[in-house]
This record gives sequence, C-alpha cells and structure tokens, in this order.
Amino acid sequence: MLRVMTVCLICLLPMWAFTQSDLFKGLAEEMTSAEREASGVGALSGEQQEFLDNWLRDRFLPTELNTSTPVGDVQSVGAATLSDVEQEKAIEAEVERRVNEELAAAEELEAAKAQALTEPFDAMIVGNFSGWSGKSIFALDNGQVWRQRTGSSKYRHTRGDNKVHFKKNFIGLWTMTVLSTGRSVGVRRID
Repeated sequence: MLRVMTVCLICLLPMWAFTQSDLFKGLAEEMTSAEREASGVGALSGEQQEFLDNWLRDRFLPTELNTSTPVGDVQSVGAATLSDVEQEKAIEAEVERRVNEELAAAEELEAAKAQALTEPFDAMIVGNFSGWSGKSIFALDNGQVWRQRTGSSKYRHTRGDNKVHFKKNFIGLWTMTVLSTGRSVGVRRID
C-alpha cells in the first residue's frame, strides 16, 4: 500500500507543482512600460488592472490551471495558453465562421447571377448575322448562346448593325429584338 501511495505521489507531484507555478504574473509584469502606455493599460486604476488580470486568467488559462481568483485577491498565475481542447474548439469555430462567410458570398453571387438572368440586357451578335429562319443560333459577345424558340418566324437581316436587346415577355419567355430594325423573335438560352 505504501508503494502505491508513493508512486501516486511521485506522479501527482509534478502536476501540482506545475499548477502552482507563476504562469501569468499580470499585465503590469508581463508588459513593458511602453507597451502599457501604448495599449492604454497604464491609464487604468489599480483595481481595474487587477480585474483585467483576473479576467484574462479566467478567460485564457486552461481550466485545470485556472484558480479562478476573485477580483479582490491578487494571485500570480501564468502565460495565457489554451488547452488542446480549447484550441480545437477555437479552430473549429474559426473554420465554421470562414465557411459561413464563403457560403454567404457564394449565395450572394448566385443571387446576382439569377437576377442578371431575369433582367433585360443589350448585346452584340458575334459573327455573320443574316437574320433567323427556323432554329437559328445566336452567339453573343458576352459569351451566351441563344436559340430561336419557334421555327415559324423568319427574318432576313441586311444591315451591318448586330446590336440586340433581350427581355422577358409577360409570360416569362425571352425575346430578342434587333435594335436597328425593331424585329423580334422568341429565344431560349442554350449556354
């Protein structure tokens, strides 16, 4: 029995000594006078500095090392280090915050794209534009590709101006209007 107690005492003694060591001496001893003045800590009253020291101990020392001293007691405890569990929680919280920011930015971008798909816009038809006849395909300067919706409409374009305007009609389908002539055709986006 004495051997077991001796082994336990030998194992627990370093942990007890570590918890009693001065890990955080307070801002007055940890900071230089220039740092205290630059941060404004030097302007605090003694009671305010004591409260801040105790708050820092409570907030940043590992729970097993934190003696949780009341504001009235001045006790030296050590350099603010987080336990592995607290570090993991902090990392997870930061990752979650960043992921949420990225998701919000992506949702905002998608909403802007969706709104752009419903807003009227002007563009130029790229390449040789001679009108439409059936299932004509229109490549635009903005990279979009549109196709004529109905095969019954035909139009022969003889002018050199390829500027067109796209807008949704009253039932939600897109129409393309050649700006120089005012001629329109039903279209749908294919790319």
